[in-house]
Parts: sequence; structure tokens; C-alpha cells
Amino acid sequence: MAAVFFASGAWTPHQGWFAAGLSAVQLVPLLWSRRFPAAVLALVTLATAGHLLLDHPRNAMYVPVLIALYSTPQRGLAASAALAVGAAVFPAKGPLDGTVLAVTICAVAWLLGAERRRALADRAERAARRLHDTLAQTTAVMLVQAETLRAVGDLTEADRERLDTLLAAGRGALTLVRRTLDDLHEDAERAPDLAEVLARLRTAGLVLDRDPVLPELPRPVRELAERFVAEVAVNALRHNGPGVRLRLDVDAGARLTITARNTLKAPPSPGSGYGLAGLAEQAAAAGGTVSFGPRDGQWVVSAGLPAAATRSRTGSRAA
Repeated sequence: MAAVFFASGAWTPHQGWFAAGLSAVQLVPLLWSRRFPAAVLALVTLATAGHLLLDHPRNAMYVPVLIALYSTPQRGLAASAALAVGAAVFPAKGPLDGTVLAVTICAVAWLLGAERRRALADRAERAARRLHDTLAQTTAVMLVQAETLRAVGDLTEADRERLDTLLAAGRGALTLVRRTLDDLHEDAERAPDLAEVLARLRTAGLVLDRDPVLPELPRPVRELAERFVAEVAVNALRHNGPGVRLRLDVDAGARLTITARNTLKAPPSPGSGYGLAGLAEQAAAAGGTVSFGPRDGQWVVSAGLPAAATRSRTGSRAA
């Protein structure tokens, strides 16, 4: 970056040491642009504006501002920096070749950085969903099996203590998963293998009235639908234990509606439902809805998702 800056003539010896100092202030703070993006942008912008006003401006003079803008998430600060650069080049280059060009290039640099930050946030969100879809579901099955063994198994007192330790570790793991998801949300690529998830849950004691058969859907909607089915199946088993019967109804049309019902043996534990809350957010972003709650002695969860531009094909296969 420094080589390009000086090779373009942004600073030459005849400009003097004051201009050299401004050039250093333009370049050196960029080393900390990722750690302190706002402060670096403000400092680099002031130095760049002074340098542009000091001598006949060259476009390469405000390249450091572009780099700082790329790393800065604050929209207001970025706009101020772009306007400051545009004002500094106006006396020498005029409104079009100077101000408009500089502001436009600054806006493009900030937008490219914003797109990069959005992509990174999406990657973190997908990682969070993938973590929930795999580790949390598998841990829930292990806990159900261990709780069943403790309730009906012919165990010694030492064996029960070992199981209690296992159950405590499993519940702690689920708590850690939720905390990790919260951290990632504040800041994979595919939905879980639905057939594999349902087979594993059946082995653990879930009874399915029907296997859900989804219509042809756009890939993002299908992945969301499969994640919804996996989540409600895991929750039914985790909250009600082996032998719980889950009914899944699929209705396809202009909108895809998936409704899950199971007998409510006990009220959901406080703090449960992270997966459903996350699915509700995803569904809302896709133009859909997710609702859940007790109804007539059953726990009912329903998802409505857009199914436009798809060929509807409804049905279910006996379990």
C-alpha cells in the first residue's frame, strides 16, 4: 500500500516534511484499522483532507481513506469521511472530477466492506444453526436414553451416581450450546439430514404417525422446512420422553404449512425453545411464520412458509 501511495506521486520530496508527516499519519494507523476502525478512519480522514488541501491533489492521496472505510461499520462516520474528502478535493478539481468522483469511490469502498461484514455474519449464523441441528439434537437423544435407563433399569447405587454425572454433563453441554449460539447470534451450509435425524429419534423412542413428505421447494425454503421438522421432533422426545407420539401434517399450496402435534405430558421447561425462536426469526425473514404453544392438551407447533414458484405435491407416507 505504501509503495503504491508513494509511487503514484502522492508525496514527493519537494512537498516538504510537513506533507511527509501527513502521509505517515494517513498510512501508519491503517495497521490498526481492524481493531479500532472508527478512530483510524477519523484520523486518516483528517490527515488526508489536510494533505489534499496542502498540495495539488492526486486521486491516490485518498486511497488510505478507502481502506479505512472498508473496515468501518459506522454509516454516519463513513458518510462524514466521504464528504470531508469530497470537500477537500473540490477547490482543485471542481464538483464532478473532484467531489462527486471522490464521494462515489468512498461510498463504493464502504459498501464493499459492508457486504463483507454481512457475509461473515451470515456465516456465523449458519454455523450457529448447524451447531444446534447436530450437537444439541444428538445430546438430547443421549439424555433421553440415560433418563430412561435410570428410571427403569436395575441399577446399583454406584451405577445411578454415574448416570447422574452423565445427565449433569449432558445438560451442561446443552446449556453451553445455547450460550454459544447466543454469542454467534450477536455477532452448516445445509439443513440436517432429515431422514437420519428421524431414524435416530425413532431409535430413542419417538413414535411418528407419518413420515413428512415435503413438496418441491426452493432450496432455502426446503432447508428451513426440514430444520423445522427436525426441531419439533427433537423437542417432542426431549420434553415428553420415549413413547411420545408425534403427528406431522403437511399442506402445500400457495404456502407450505407444517403442523406438529404431540400429547403434552409436562409443560416446557423455562428457557427452552431456542431452536424454535431461531426458526421463527428465519421464517419471518423468508416471509413465513412459526407459532407454538399448548392447545387442547397437546403441544402444537405450526410453520407457514412461502411456496411460490414451486409445483405442489402433498402427501405422507405411513411410518
